[in-house]
Amino acid sequence: MMVLAGVVTLWSLASPTAVAQEPAAPTTRTTWGGCPAEPVAFHRCALGKAKTFKPPRTPDGRPDMQGYWRDRLTNGFAVEGVTKDDPHSRNAVQAATVGPGMIVDPPDRKIPYQPWAAAIGRNGENLKKYIDPHGRCGLHAPPRNVEVSPIYQLLQPAGEPYLVWLLEEIHEYRVIPTDGRPHIGKDIKLWGGDAVGRWEGDTLVVDVTNLNGYTWLDDAGNFYTDAAHMVERWTMIDPDTIHYLITIEDPKAYTRPWTMSWALERIKEPGLEILEEACWEGDRDKQQWLDLGYRNYFGESWRSR
Repeated sequence: MMVLAGVVTLWSLASPTAVAQEPAAPTTRTTWGGCPAEPVAFHRCALGKAKTFKPPRTPDGRPDMQGYWRDRLTNGFAVEGVTKDDPHSRNAVQAATVGPGMIVDPPDRKIPYQPWAAAIGRNGENLKKYIDPHGRCGLHAPPRNVEVSPIYQLLQPAGEPYLVWLLEEIHEYRVIPTDGRPHIGKDIKLWGGDAVGRWEGDTLVVDVTNLNGYTWLDDAGNFYTDAAHMVERWTMIDPDTIHYLITIEDPKAYTRPWTMSWALERIKEPGLEILEEACWEGDRDKQQWLDLGYRNYFGESWRSR
């Protein structure tokens, strides 16, 4: 037990983002939904497949996406990907996974930061000075809450103009209305933002505003501010695969909008259930990080500290 405690302590102290990502189940698959297992190639292929696939329907005629899902083709450490030369890929406690990121536009597959913001994100000031909000059990926002949880459940209540997205991670949920309502007042800021959905043919389009900017995009400290606006697109390309696409714009931090894409795979294990993740109970990591001099992250904290 003493050895185990030492290992856990070392793992906690090695990085302020060490607990931020539970990887999806290992796989050697080379395709998802009949498309290549590489984000850009998957995205291009999925756009074509979506034009011909006829998804199952709910009683009210909408695409039936209900069930359990998990993300595929994601890199939990960095949305820009991790190279073998990145020191984080050689962390002896919890190495970042080497592989591509999920950015499909711009062509260089990098977040189009303004110069001041690049020094804060991308393994910069955020990672060196602040505790990852996810690592201290903070709530997520898109797109991180679509790729960080090991399991999701999507519900489409019969006759109701909304969808419910349940996450196992941090026991979080999203309720997405599709009744044409406007966004809430612009001065109201939320961890997960205000999500308003609509159907465009067989695609669920979710418009997200009113973000407070208190969370990150990934473990590497990549971020957005409270000026961010996101548009998610969820499209089934076969009975067991969803093409997820998100475009993010933020005039405070970026020079232009940018886009990410990956796959969601249906989980068909009999008797599967989402379990409660009691993230706060018994957790000691946050205090250790504070003792090491890291700070809690609340958005534009670098402007006042």
